Amino acid sequence: MNQVMLHAIRRHLLIASAFGIASNVLILAPTIYLLQVYDRVLPSRSIETLAMLVIFMGIVLAMMLIVDVVRSRIFSDLARQLGDRLDRLALGARIDAQARKTLIPTLATPADIVSLRSFFSGSGITALLDLPWLFVYVGLVFVFHWILGLIATASAILLIGLTVMNDRLTKKRIHTVSLRQRETDQLYAQISRNAEVVTVMGMHETWLSAWAERKRVDVDAQTSVADTSMLNRNIGKVARQAIQVIMMAAGAWLVINDYATGGIMIATTMLLGKALAPVDQLLGSWKQLTEVRQAWSRLDDLYRQARATPTVELPRPRGRISVEALSFYSPVAGRTQSRALLSNIAFALDAGQLLVIVGASASGKSTLLRLLAGVWKPNAGVVRLDGADVSQWSHESLGRYLGYVPQDVELFAGSVAANIARNPDASQHDSAAIIRAAQRAGVHDLVLELPDGYQTDIGESGLTLSGGQRQSIALARALYGDPRLVLLDEPNSNLDADGERRLNLALHRLKSEGITAVVVTHRQGLLALADRVLVMRAGRIDCFGTREQVQGWMQARAKPTEAKPRAASQEVSKA
Repeated sequence: MNQVMLHAIRRHLLIASAFGIASNVLILAPTIYLLQVYDRVLPSRSIETLAMLVIFMGIVLAMMLIVDVVRSRIFSDLARQLGDRLDRLALGARIDAQARKTLIPTLATPADIVSLRSFFSGSGITALLDLPWLFVYVGLVFVFHWILGLIATASAILLIGLTVMNDRLTKKRIHTVSLRQRETDQLYAQISRNAEVVTVMGMHETWLSAWAERKRVDVDAQTSVADTSMLNRNIGKVARQAIQVIMMAAGAWLVINDYATGGIMIATTMLLGKALAPVDQLLGSWKQLTEVRQAWSRLDDLYRQARATPTVELPRPRGRISVEALSFYSPVAGRTQSRALLSNIAFALDAGQLLVIVGASASGKSTLLRLLAGVWKPNAGVVRLDGADVSQWSHESLGRYLGYVPQDVELFAGSVAANIARNPDASQHDSAAIIRAAQRAGVHDLVLELPDGYQTDIGESGLTLSGGQRQSIALARALYGDPRLVLLDEPNSNLDADGERRLNLALHRLKSEGITAVVVTHRQGLLALADRVLVMRAGRIDCFGTREQVQGWMQARAKPTEAKPRAASQEVSKA
């Protein structure tokens, strides 16, 4: 096991181990009690001795209860604290992976955390910590008689061997089942997200059959693993009973031949049962233990990679942007080489300027916007905001000064106000800031026309709204608070004429307030507002400058033939 998470939970484990020592010492008391009753009380017929032993056992049993309850509470507290921490880290890692459009097969999932919680809250962790006491108990059996000790040793080796065999038979299959289950869950989510397309285009039965077939294979694999584990558990259960029979028979033979007393016979049989109990518990919960072992490495990586928040808070930026020799490569499935999405991009913007980015589809416009936002990290070059690399900002700090509308708008289930305020907690909403953002975006009147105004519930992902309404509310969300840099990717793709007018007015307001804005668009109307225009082609800058400079450059490039000016004009129009 790696040491990061172990280091984080060592305090709980040390305290629990101390209580485990007390529990295992106290558990010897019933054995001593039986030994005394059989070898002292019965031969002497002493009621006083029996009474004292009963009182002693009452005290011991009360102490055992307290120790075991405290130990279980320690593990429950550990499961809660560690699980809460990992829940946040796992969701944060999932958000980062989705934002970066990266597929990480080894990324920890909520199911991994559930497995870890169940392990720490159940008997598995207790059995694991009690396992070393097996050797202590077997050693005590040797003290009573070497024959009984040999039987105890052989019994321990037998059950440990069954446990190892169970691990070898199920480990790989459990790992495969876990990976397939993750893929099946992803397929389920994909079908759900595309429910409209699946229904309209008649793919309902096709995808239902595909998912049901995959689920059937998964269930068969899970059943096979469960059957193997159950078979080994039943074998172990029968083996334990056979071991006790053999132990009792050997003890009786020793008593008959005056090599031991009746008390020793009963005490050693009972002691061996307690010694083998942790092995039996581990054998019974081996599937859970294997899942935890596999999840542990993923969770440990998650713990190890948790990013620390920068200790130095950078000052509020003015919005000056500098892009220096920026390049970004994307891996291609089935190939060792990556594909260049951006190559050697360089330009600068002063605070308060509006940059309009145009170009053909797949020319790298959205990729550039994600790099400006700090969502993706460049393979080469740097994006600077007020002279500081955007990677020096934490997402939380930079987000206060950054507005962003992606090409595919996603809203959260809840009210319009919660979406604009970027916070689902209504008690934390600043009404004045929410209305100001809506007015900045020119959507205040549009929101008031909704059934419940700012408190209108928009449903999951804003399904109750039209595409234009979703884009308008996403723009208001981008302008909430104190943004100094606003990045808009196709903000007018679903807008009608009134929506276009509101967007133009919003961009005018941003310029008047000294807020830097970068807009990706395929519509020519926004070019009239631009301080700078950037034309992209195949991941490179084709032209950058003022609107007049870019238009002049394109006209000059199109002069050789009469057909080319028209084509160039159409390109900007499409952009």
